[in-house]
Amino acid sequence: MDELETFITLVQEKNFTKTAVKRSLSQPTVSVHIRNLEKEFSTSFFKRTTKQLSLTAEGAFFYEQALQIKALYQHTQETLYQKKKQAAGFIRIGTSFTIGEYILPQAIAKLRADHPQIDFSITMGNTNSVIDAVRSFDVDIGLVEGQTSSKEVSLTPFKDDQLQVVCSGESTLPRSIEDLHDQTWVIREVGSGTRYSFDHLIQSNNIRIGSTIVFSSTHGIKESVKNNLGLALLSEATMKEELHQKSLQIIDFDGLSEKRQFSYVLTKGTVPGRNIELLLGYL
Repeated sequence: MDELETFITLVQEKNFTKTAVKRSLSQPTVSVHIRNLEKEFSTSFFKRTTKQLSLTAEGAFFYEQALQIKALYQHTQETLYQKKKQAAGFIRIGTSFTIGEYILPQAIAKLRADHPQIDFSITMGNTNSVIDAVRSFDVDIGLVEGQTSSKEVSLTPFKDDQLQVVCSGESTLPRSIEDLHDQTWVIREVGSGTRYSFDHLIQSNNIRIGSTIVFSSTHGIKESVKNNLGLALLSEATMKEELHQKSLQIIDFDGLSEKRQFSYVLTKGTVPGRNIELLLGYL
C-alpha cells in the first residue's frame, strides 16, 4: 500500500518534493515508488516536463482504480475490527462551522459512549476549505452545508436544515420586506455554505443591502446581532438557546427563510468504512 499511497499523493500534489514532505519520505524514495509501479504495470503513469507533471491516459485510469483499492483496503481493515467486536481507530473529520460547533459534538459524545476506542481529529473551516481537505486526503470525511462543483468528491445529504432571518431581541420587528431595505447585515465570508444561502435569499427577495459586516464564525454573528449591529441569516440549529432566552428573535415573512441540507463529503468512489458508518449513524 505504501507505493499506492505515494502515487495517490503525487497525483494530488503534482510535485515530487511536496509529495515527499507529505508522505515523510525522501524524494528519491518517491521516485522509486513510482518507477516500481510503472515497471509492475509496464506503462508510464506521468508525463514529465521541467515545468509540469501530468497524468497519462493510463495514469488517469490507474488513479481511479487506486482510490477504489485504498477505500476497499480501509473497509476490509475496519470490517475485521467489527468481527472482533472492536470499533477502534482514528477518524479525521473536516467540518464546516455550523455542523462542527452545534451538531458534531453531541454526535461524537454519543459515539464515544458506545465506542470509547475511537479517536478523532477535527478541523473546522468553510465549505470550500473542507471540500479541498477531502480532495487532498487531509481528512477522511467532510461535513458541510454548502454545495460544490468539484468532480472529485461526492456529497450525500444526511440532515435537513432551516435558516431564518433574525434581529436582536431588543429590536422592533420589521413589518414587511420593505423594512429590510438599506439595513446592515452581519454575514459569513465567501465560500461558506451559510453565505451561499444568504446570497440566494437576498437575490430571490430583491432586498437592497445597506452595508455588511463579515465574520468567519457563527458565534461572532450571533453576538453582533444581539448587540444591535445588524440583521443576519442563521441556521435554527445554531440559535436554540438565544431564541429561548429571547436575545434573538426571528423575522417571519412568507419566503423569508432558506432550506438546505447538511451533507457528508467523500472522495468519489470511496466506500465508507466501519468507523465512518458509525459516525454517520450518530449524526
